[in-house]
Amino acid sequence: MSKKTKKTTKKVVKEPQIEEHIIEMPMEEIMGDRFGLYAKEVIQNRAIPDVRDGLKPVQRRIVYCMYDEGNIHTKPTRKCAHSVGAVMGRYHPHGDSSIYEALARLSQPWNLRYPLIDFQGNNGSIDGDAPASYRYTEARLNELSELLTRDIDKNTVDKQLTFDDVDLEPVVLPSRFPNLLLNGSQGIAVAVATEIPPHNMKEVIEAIIYRITHKKATIEDLREFIKGPDFPTGGIVYKSDGLDKIYTTGRGRIEIEARWEIVNEDNLQKMVITEIPYQVNKSIILRDIGNIIEKKAIDGLLELRDESDRKGLRIVVDLRKDANSEVITEYLLNKTLLRTSYNANVVAIADNRPQTLNLLQLVDYYIDHQVDVIRRRSEFDLERLLKRLHIVDGLMKAISILDDVVKLIRKSKDKANAKENLIEAFDFTAEQAEAILTMQLYRLSNTDITTLVNEEDSIEKEITNLREILANENALNRVLINDLKEISKKFGDDRRTSIRERGEIIEIDKRDLIADEDVMIAITRDGYLKRSSMRSYVSSGENALPGIKSGDLLVMADEANNKDTIIVFTNKGNYCYIPVYTIHEGRWKDEGKHLNYIVTLSPDEKLIKAFVIKEFRDDLYFTMVTGKGRIKRSLISEFTAIRFSRPLICIRLSKGDYLVDVVATSGNSDLVVVTRNGSASYYNENEVSPLSLKAAGVKAISRLKNDAIVGLVSVHPGEKIRLGILTNKGHVRLVDVNHLEITARLGKMQYVMRSFKSDVHNVVGVLAIDKTLEDSLIAYNLTDNNNLVPVVIDDVKLTATDKYAKQNIDQLGKGEVFVGLYRMLVRTISAETKAYEPVIQTEVATIKTIEKSTKRKEVEYEQMSIFDILEDD
Repeated sequence: MSKKTKKTTKKVVKEPQIEEHIIEMPMEEIMGDRFGLYAKEVIQNRAIPDVRDGLKPVQRRIVYCMYDEGNIHTKPTRKCAHSVGAVMGRYHPHGDSSIYEALARLSQPWNLRYPLIDFQGNNGSIDGDAPASYRYTEARLNELSELLTRDIDKNTVDKQLTFDDVDLEPVVLPSRFPNLLLNGSQGIAVAVATEIPPHNMKEVIEAIIYRITHKKATIEDLREFIKGPDFPTGGIVYKSDGLDKIYTTGRGRIEIEARWEIVNEDNLQKMVITEIPYQVNKSIILRDIGNIIEKKAIDGLLELRDESDRKGLRIVVDLRKDANSEVITEYLLNKTLLRTSYNANVVAIADNRPQTLNLLQLVDYYIDHQVDVIRRRSEFDLERLLKRLHIVDGLMKAISILDDVVKLIRKSKDKANAKENLIEAFDFTAEQAEAILTMQLYRLSNTDITTLVNEEDSIEKEITNLREILANENALNRVLINDLKEISKKFGDDRRTSIRERGEIIEIDKRDLIADEDVMIAITRDGYLKRSSMRSYVSSGENALPGIKSGDLLVMADEANNKDTIIVFTNKGNYCYIPVYTIHEGRWKDEGKHLNYIVTLSPDEKLIKAFVIKEFRDDLYFTMVTGKGRIKRSLISEFTAIRFSRPLICIRLSKGDYLVDVVATSGNSDLVVVTRNGSASYYNENEVSPLSLKAAGVKAISRLKNDAIVGLVSVHPGEKIRLGILTNKGHVRLVDVNHLEITARLGKMQYVMRSFKSDVHNVVGVLAIDKTLEDSLIAYNLTDNNNLVPVVIDDVKLTATDKYAKQNIDQLGKGEVFVGLYRMLVRTISAETKAYEPVIQTEVATIKTIEKSTKRKEVEYEQMSIFDILEDD
């Protein structure tokens, strides 16, 4: 027979119907309301410390949890993993990393003036290294931190339920020392931040005691004790208005400087740094100083060493023996974090809300908290002592009638019956009867009876004292003062941070920071430049030309010093101010880097002349001439510049005009202005009055029809100068300037070169040749095919001015013409450059020449008025 299968049916359980209820609200209201709650929580329970104990919630929970578990200084350290887990599981429902980070920070002597935790293992470093993982490290409360929790079991502070409603945690710790002022605090909440500096324990406690005993004390009175912050890393703080504002308003900015000294040792100067500013990463300081040394940003720095060890911080910077240590140290302080600012913002939770507090408020809040703690402790002790006195009285009464008590107890059925009988027969209270029944028999000896009598006397004295404390404010204050003095004596130390008056501010001349080194400078017409070491130049060969781009022409290839300045003139009537040390360093044979990284040039702007300036003299001049016949003279001292990121104007040009040449003049130099057709005008520089840089200048020569000026030569008093003239078709000649007649500025023109109509030669360059200068004996000429043709001036003989031009340079190829001229020598302006007083010309012949020349009809130019001369852009 087949078995019948039992059919099972599933019982369907109907879920209860929940009525849908959706509340619609505007998004802005929800966001505002919810974010407000979040902000309040972050401010009060996360990032801002309480003014009473100076702790944030996570710090308070760490300290209390370690205290509650007996992890104190008298016992061995425990694994940090255990402490972190206990805090997270019992009190702080957040991530373990934030708890461990806070725990490790409480042990770091470079962050806390008075660390609160003893740490075993790697707890990080002043270089910014993170602590070792909490499975490797151990910690415990140190002796000082136990003062934070002292008397906490005597109902001295309020407690609240933990996050899981299982346990209780303190709202604030008793904090028997002023932790907020001593260790400071940092934190960022929502729209609120705090930055409270640490202070010295002895000074703060003295100020608090003074405030307790002087109810009308002011902030100024307290400042007599608290001179300023006392940072754990030491350093120097200078007195300032910002320092005063920290204590009067709760906000202020101060400057912190590293502590250092200059030591002469091993034939060197050494800058030894032993303290650095608060919250500064030592490795960043080392990196910044190392970069300065590597880039040679300042002359005199040799080597950097970090000699820090367990004994303390020590950074050593080696300086040359002859280096200017005062300038170098000031530079390092300004360019690194050896000198930094600290922005104090004293914000703490006071009366359940964040407040910006001054010094007096901080002290008063702490005193009020301690008064409350001492009062609650006294009330707790008084209640306990009264209970004990009541018991002692009962025990002494029982001993006095001991036989009756024993007899009564023996007749009783049990303990409860004995207790009732004692209360009924001898008027004992329930507490006294309980104590009598639990008393051990050996306590009935005479010794213990005496002990009870002594205990009663002691308790009565303590009760009297406690009642005095609770009834008398002065008595309570004496307790507080004695406690503070005891703490100061045991844990107080000397100030680490010096508070000083600011001395004389050292003004740094940038030239003092630059290496005093001779270098070679190359600058080209198209704007490429470079700075090369003398080693690179010498290794390239004697008198080797620098590398340049094809078609470019050298403007300068000469020696200068890193401390010099190069003034470069452009065809647009501008000049560029270029400190030598700012020029990119490269090999002599490299093409260099374009000037735009220092000075931004327009695309069609070309460089025409360069000068090395060692001193901007106010008795020497730059004399400039334009292609269309304008000349101008300005003092060299006017060419100094503070900002030089763009070209600066040196002459105002008319439309289509361009600057062709610039010379340095001595104050009484003669000028030779040469035109393209070979004409020249020869006159003293004082024919041209000095003008400002933005002026346009005056006429350079009397006649310029179908011609253009191509060059300018200056002849200083006593010099024997010859003109070196180059034409486009390969003619070069030397002309003795003594063969030229000195005239007025607009006097008659003279020929320095003539050319046949059938073979027209145009002058492309003119040089001043002085045979006493070896570098001037070779000129380099650029052809239109980008070939450089050297011309040895010694091979060229003096030529009469009436001789016609004919090609005498054989290196020109067929159809080639010269388009430019360059000579190695560059004029250097220094303190040794001679200047001369101008000589006034009064000859009648000169005046007649001027009158005659000015009567000539000019079609291209009109003489400028005084208004034209002085007109600016």
